[in-house]
Amino acid sequence: MNIVGKHILVITSVYPMTADANHGAFVREAIIRLKPTGARFTVFAPAYEGSQSHVLDDVRVYRFRYCLKHFENLVRDGAPTKLQKQPLYLLAAALYIFLGTLQLFWICYKEKPDMLQIHWPFPHGLMALPASILLGMPMVFSFHGSELMLANKFGFVTHVLRWLLPLAKGITANSSFTSGLIRKIHDAPVTVIPYGLTIEVKPPQKRQLGEVPQILFVGRLDERKGLRYLLSALPLVLAKQPVQLRIVGKGILEAEIKSQSQAMGLDNVVDFLGFVSKEELANEYAGCDIFVLPAIIDSKGDTEGLGIVMIEALAHQKPVIASAVGGIVDVIHSGTTGLLVPEKDPEALATAILALLSDPIKSQQMAQKGLIDAQNRFNWLRIIPMWEQVFAKALDSSLTEKNTETLA
Repeated sequence: MNIVGKHILVITSVYPMTADANHGAFVREAIIRLKPTGARFTVFAPAYEGSQSHVLDDVRVYRFRYCLKHFENLVRDGAPTKLQKQPLYLLAAALYIFLGTLQLFWICYKEKPDMLQIHWPFPHGLMALPASILLGMPMVFSFHGSELMLANKFGFVTHVLRWLLPLAKGITANSSFTSGLIRKIHDAPVTVIPYGLTIEVKPPQKRQLGEVPQILFVGRLDERKGLRYLLSALPLVLAKQPVQLRIVGKGILEAEIKSQSQAMGLDNVVDFLGFVSKEELANEYAGCDIFVLPAIIDSKGDTEGLGIVMIEALAHQKPVIASAVGGIVDVIHSGTTGLLVPEKDPEALATAILALLSDPIKSQQMAQKGLIDAQNRFNWLRIIPMWEQVFAKALDSSLTEKNTETLA
């Protein structure tokens, strides 16, 4: 079976409101790239502070309401972080699951999709279960890592996933790291499918003689991104080499990180850019000298499942420095396309930054190898057939089961 003419309902906690938004852009990009296969897609995602259902890229996006507008931002900065810092969000989380389950069932009953693709199976697998069982819709679980790291910290999540996983007709992971976490819970076939670029690549900008080198960080300003360690590394770098750090993104720790930067006297060295458009983001990649992702395993046990920002940096021919945690090791070949350092180690970060800045030839060689690697491994032309195969196999499996039940 192929997926031509099949209707796939995608359930996700993040999805862009507009074409230029970056929040959940990789989910949107995968759908856009899959549309030429002949499948039809609908999206079910939470509302953000009262936002309404809408159409984007000719795809219907159902926004389910689950709380008062003020609290309807549970997933914007990462639900685990919100729940840890603001326990009142536990009520929002409960309503998210309960009201989301009811509204999802109604959408499934009305739309009658052929299959459900469920990103972040905890909690969305629970939410989709009634529709799957009562309406006979096969589920494909797509893991991103954070829900599994949560399972390491909270035992009940492991039990829920161990119960749900055998019910899925297909299981995908965004990295070998994420796949390994799944296999610890349930010994079943897992297809590792990464994601590709969500922006158009721009040619790298040449640094003018005497111009200060630029270091770029892109990501949510939360604990697991480890930005505070990069700030701590800057004085060590500045003692030997002037640099400018440009930070793209916002998040729940923004005020704390800005206070740290100010207290360290880095106001003239660090630029906080907040959210930027896709074109502006591409310009930032093109204009930097080094991309740094100092990710950590945070206090909730969470870390990077893949790190698409690194793939985008590689595609812009930039060497990457990152921590050797989570799915990052799937992306960066240390010493070849970038440098991997221990997490939470400002000295190691500073040493790596200075090493690349002091050796532009080596840095350029890494950048070229990184570009080739990104084009080979994270190319949508390679990725989309993998999704097609997983979806087709899930539909075939479901049809075979239905035929067997009919004959019985």
